[in-house]
Amino acid sequence: MKTIPSWITHLTLFTFLTSSVVLAEPVVEVDGVVAIEVEETASPLGNWEKRTEIEGYSGTGYLEFTGNTPISGPADSPLAYQFTIERGGLYWFHLHCARERVEDRDDLANDAYIRLEGDFESGPNPGDEHEMDAPLAMLKEDTKFFGGKDRAFVWASGNRLDPGGHNNKRVAIYRLKAGETYTLTLSGRSQLFKADRILFRHEEVTAEEAED
Repeated sequence: MKTIPSWITHLTLFTFLTSSVVLAEPVVEVDGVVAIEVEETASPLGNWEKRTEIEGYSGTGYLEFTGNTPISGPADSPLAYQFTIERGGLYWFHLHCARERVEDRDDLANDAYIRLEGDFESGPNPGDEHEMDAPLAMLKEDTKFFGGKDRAFVWASGNRLDPGGHNNKRVAIYRLKAGETYTLTLSGRSQLFKADRILFRHEEVTAEEAED
């Protein structure tokens, strides 16, 4: 009988463990709301750090991005979140987030990249003009999403996707399908940006109901 080399055994164990992380149980939509705590990801945190200093977060804390610069940078340290939709329809994206005033400016440390993978469509009014729904291609690629108050958590939604340029924002809305599982990826962009909670809200659920 041949002896199995120890490196193969170790490799098999490593593959099993990493596969378990990748195949983590997805969050299930309930009553038109997908609610995800940002710190509850199976992905390596990379340049994200878990913190609790700022009040107003939910769950066990929030994540602060420490890479790039407060101005911007490439997509870094991606965090993956899987979720399954039971009730198909239009869903708005909401992010509970905070920024930080840097160099007496309020437009820094205020964004991250988001993208969605899976079988879905864009909102009803997609286009390339300011305040239109984001086109499908934009929703499927890393796109800047901004929001937050200075060291205070608030909800950001709607016309917050920013492909670049002044007065060039899009609405983060998705037509999701019942029975489908999706993967949202949140990646770091500007240093000191803080993310606490993610919501996808069905069009028949009000923002107040979802964010409560």
